[in-house]
Amino acid sequence: MRPPILAFLLAALITLPLADSVFRIPIQVSDSLEAIVIATKYSSFWPLLTDSVRFSTTTFRPMRYEQTRWLLQTAAATGLTYNSVFRAVHVALMLLLVLLFLLAIRVRRWIDVAAFTVAFPALIGIHTFVAMLQEAYPVNHFAEVGVCALAVVVLSQQRARWFFPIVVCALLAFALSVVESGAMVWVVAICCAAAGMRGMTRSSAIAATLLLGAYLLARHALEISSPGIGGHGSGFGGTFYSPEELKQRFGAHPLGFIAYNVAGGLASLLFSEPRQGMYSLVIAWKTGAPHPVLLINLASSLATTALMVWYGVTHLRGGRAAWSDSDRLFVAACAVMIVNAALNAAYIKDEIMSVGGLFYAVAAYVAVRALLETIPRRGVVASALIALLLMADAGLWAFRAAGVHYVLRYDAFKTRNDWVEVLRPDKRDDWPTDPQELAITRRIRNEVVLRRVASPSFMPRWGDRYWVE
Repeated sequence: MRPPILAFLLAALITLPLADSVFRIPIQVSDSLEAIVIATKYSSFWPLLTDSVRFSTTTFRPMRYEQTRWLLQTAAATGLTYNSVFRAVHVALMLLLVLLFLLAIRVRRWIDVAAFTVAFPALIGIHTFVAMLQEAYPVNHFAEVGVCALAVVVLSQQRARWFFPIVVCALLAFALSVVESGAMVWVVAICCAAAGMRGMTRSSAIAATLLLGAYLLARHALEISSPGIGGHGSGFGGTFYSPEELKQRFGAHPLGFIAYNVAGGLASLLFSEPRQGMYSLVIAWKTGAPHPVLLINLASSLATTALMVWYGVTHLRGGRAAWSDSDRLFVAACAVMIVNAALNAAYIKDEIMSVGGLFYAVAAYVAVRALLETIPRRGVVASALIALLLMADAGLWAFRAAGVHYVLRYDAFKTRNDWVEVLRPDKRDDWPTDPQELAITRRIRNEVVLRRVASPSFMPRWGDRYWVE
């Protein structure tokens, strides 16, 4: 069996059961229902597009509603349930992420397969990945941005073609039209160009920059501003604050809080701390009882990050002209992680760092492979220690990856229960008055309530201690 085929089969064995867990999550009430209701009121593309740019003063997401409308039409045309159609798209996006990750890291040799067994569990097990899978929009916009970002990396590794600028701009335009984090596609293109990756030419970088500038001008013309401090809740130290509390505490002097968020966003990738702005280490220090999941996450992240630091120190000394293709990929991945942290200026969310989490796994793969390549030059004792280190690190990441199933199944149970509160018979005054809105809400509710999900009572009792923070 050839190494690329083995890597593909290993990825499939891990990803396909995960796809089942993703598919079992019903349509969420929060964020999803409102967009679905709005989309049902439009029968064609253009009216919805022109109206959607005015739906909010802080967001510009026209494709969110257009995609929702297309999926509603697909459900009507095929006779499938809304849940089946919407969740199938979530599953497809996850599979695309895995496929593009495989294309980006380029498994070619047996030593690559060994590095893959560490990097792939890191891809699945990192907290930003499960946060992305739990996304509550009708279509998983953060996963769409991740797909576009990895697609840019794959293009950057190829020989430059005349149509690459067009493809990069198309990916960027689509990502920006679904969520503001779509700007990360531009960041990836610039980082790949700065690292000297052969497929990302100057023309591609310039075209992407001009498109981003046009997007920012369009937001300004439409008087759409980004939410500042107080737009969302976020953590600080060991406490989570509501939007009102954040505005009251940091609104007058925001610079310190912004610096905290940016540093915390990067630290969350490198060390799995903080989460949503809160440091579990602070909570553990106060209570004197560290949570087991904290220790597992810290140990796995510290070991992998240390390998990345080792790679940067030992392989990037000669300057860009002396870098190999692996060096350029590593530099681009690290740069993306650093810039991604800046998007957390107003508040920290794991989903915002989801692109950085994908590139953390890419950088980890390059570093682990480089360490494995040094084994023939080392003694027996050193080689054995390296093997034990990588086996332990891979085992910890695999344990975290297994916990993704637990988190998703638990989320499916909670989401199903959320719908019980919708259209309650004893609260008819809260029911929608519009017949069309009432009909689609009732249909989705009935689909969800009748959907079979596993109760936490049938899941491992120890799961919360080792997989949920």
